[in-house]
Amino acid sequence: MKKLFTWLIISAALQAKSQLLVNLQLPPNGVMQKNQLWNMTVTNTGTMPLSVHVEIMFTDLQNSMQVMSGATQVITIAPGTMQLNNSLLQPIQYNILSLAYNVDASPNGLLPVGDFEVCYSFMSHRLDGVEKIAEECDELIIEPLSPPQLVYPYDQSIIEIKNPQFSWLPPMAISLFTNLNYDLDLVELYPNQSADDAIQQNIAVLHQLGIASTSFQYNAGFPSLQLEKQYAWRIIAKSNGVSVGQSETWTFSIKEFNRVDTLEQSELPFAKLQKEGGGGYAIFTNELKFDYLNENADSTWDLTIVDLSTAEKKQVALSMDTISLKAGQNLIKYDVSHLPDFIDKHLYLMEIINSRNESWKLRFEIRKPEE
Repeated sequence: MKKLFTWLIISAALQAKSQLLVNLQLPPNGVMQKNQLWNMTVTNTGTMPLSVHVEIMFTDLQNSMQVMSGATQVITIAPGTMQLNNSLLQPIQYNILSLAYNVDASPNGLLPVGDFEVCYSFMSHRLDGVEKIAEECDELIIEPLSPPQLVYPYDQSIIEIKNPQFSWLPPMAISLFTNLNYDLDLVELYPNQSADDAIQQNIAVLHQLGIASTSFQYNAGFPSLQLEKQYAWRIIAKSNGVSVGQSETWTFSIKEFNRVDTLEQSELPFAKLQKEGGGGYAIFTNELKFDYLNENADSTWDLTIVDLSTAEKKQVALSMDTISLKAGQNLIKYDVSHLPDFIDKHLYLMEIINSRNESWKLRFEIRKPEE
């Protein structure tokens, strides 16, 4: 009789281990908060309810470091299929296992950025003991809300500085990262070559690692940048040495400008505002000359200009009330020679928002005649 009782216990345990099926429902990307970790479907294929709690282990796949663990309350899973979520499993206790990761301690806090393995263990409470009856693991790639954003030199711009100061914005949300630094890649762009291909294929003019700030001065000790050549550059952000975001690849070229006072205003073309990407680029002297395509037949302007050369991105006052806006092409000339906000060699961004909430942009530089 004792042997039969023992066999029944073993049989029940084996049955329990095989009677819980788990289907994780993690989003393919965009997971940012702890409460998004707990969406799953479980199926109790047995005939008796199961009392279980769920344990989680969050591990960095790059270095196998355990980052965070968690455990839920005990819940009852009746025979059949049941949808689990964060609310149903509360309270959930989290433990931060490594201070090398910036894990928000709050229950709904943000998860760190990186490539992780997340494993779920389902622990059954029966016969005054606790045992694991199921385990499921999945890879979880957590990306920043936005990668680093390039600021200067602007895409497709022409500059006259052979030793430019590169600048960019950090990935967001910056609170997700620890020991954040940047790698800068700069290559020459050859004719009929895309910027992305150049970065991937060409020998680097500069490959600077571990930049701690969001700017970098190209100094005289580096290979000289050549006039009339085009260059491509990008930024890779790293947190604790692991890549967490890559910027777009922008291009620029270097040339010596003529003295502005040798140019007739009529020689400067109308610069087109662009609806896609970062916008067009132009150089203006004493007046703005731009070409805006009013696709929606709007009757009023929603135009702003900001000075990108100032730290606070100062907005420039510009009244368009006296200029009529017509359907289709608008060729606009606007005298700014008397406006103190337009400063020699400063860079500006013009943006027009139409009635469909579409953004048309133009980046431009002001060049004033030398005294």
